[in-house]
Amino acid sequence: MGLQEEIQETLERLDEAIHYERSSEDPERTIRLIHLGFVLNEAKKYVTSLQKEATSLLLDSEWDQTPYQSQQFSMETKTGNPRKKWDHMALANVVAKRIHDRSIDMDTGEVTKTAQQQIQELLEYASPSYWRVTALKDIGIDPDDYCEVQDPITNLIYRSNEETNG
Repeated sequence: MGLQEEIQETLERLDEAIHYERSSEDPERTIRLIHLGFVLNEAKKYVTSLQKEATSLLLDSEWDQTPYQSQQFSMETKTGNPRKKWDHMALANVVAKRIHDRSIDMDTGEVTKTAQQQIQELLEYASPSYWRVTALKDIGIDPDDYCEVQDPITNLIYRSNEETNG
């Protein structure tokens, strides 16, 4: 049995344990679920650590980072710069001005969007927890002028070609 089959077998055993608990009503159920949650949490941390190391080893290898395709899955890279310490007020002011300016009819000088519509448009560029970098660039705003840009990080994006049992 190969590594993938062994992992799949373990995952199926965990799935069976959860399936059992769905219909279980005995007094030990709570303790079993607490322990199962702990086991899953520890496994998640361990797998995350292994995934980071495998990714690092692959990115440091001779691989030219071309997308990979097999019958079972595909994999590609995605590189982005982490951004920290945003100047939210300055950026929001620039975006609001750009939205307002774009809502003025250049021939008549009439404002074609209500304040509410302009605020709603703001959400195309920002979310409650982050700014949408590509959308900002699309309206001519360089988000890097409003935050501290760190070194790029390359992530591996794996996509299964098989249907999942979800």
